[in-house]
Amino acid sequence: MAEALNYVSRLGIEAIAAHEHELLRYAVEGLQTIEGIRFFGQSEEKSSVVSFLVGDIHHYDMGMLLDRLGIAVRTGHHCAQPLMQRLGIEGTVRASFAFYNTKAEVETFVESVERVRKMFDK
Repeated sequence: MAEALNYVSRLGIEAIAAHEHELLRYAVEGLQTIEGIRFFGQSEEKSSVVSFLVGDIHHYDMGMLLDRLGIAVRTGHHCAQPLMQRLGIEGTVRASFAFYNTKAEVETFVESVERVRKMFDK
């Protein structure tokens, strides 16, 4: 634990926050090119998490297929059932980015979401 704290201290909290915010911005920019994408919880002042749905693809299906492509996301109501009910949805797909992630990984994530979307094309 001490070594992890030293590592974070060397990087600097501000630098970590800036990097994570840039990864989020980059991910949203890429995801916006995907047909049928809907975002939930968009705000400039937020952590590096993006919640979304694509067309009528069930969030569990998206999550399972992304997992098979090596992409880890969370799916479901995220302990926010009242919000999901108010939004009229069952759940979302949620991706998180951290200081150890790269833009190349974000690109792979966006490409994988598009790949899954194409699997459901009629």
